[in-house]
Amino acid sequence: MGPVNAADIQDFCARDWRLIERVKTDCWVEQKAAASPSAAIELAAGLLQYARRLRPDWPNTTEREADLASHIRLAGMLQRASQKPSC
Repeated sequence: MGPVNAADIQDFCARDWRLIERVKTDCWVEQKAAASPSAAIELAAGLLQYARRLRPDWPNTTEREADLASHIRLAGMLQRASQKPSC
């Protein structure tokens, strides 16, 4: 690798990072809106396959139990939030 160019670093730091984030967000929103359920499932399967290439044991029992506990907690919060208050 060659020497670092200070001007390149300054240009990188001067980028409009908020604009870049907005453009990326808009792109993801458009892609998700256009995707079919089967495309979403295919994408999820690809992500799982990639994760298992990196960590063949993923998710392990402890991680599965923690994930389930999180889902149960969230379900309880959603259920409580959807109930009408009794005044």
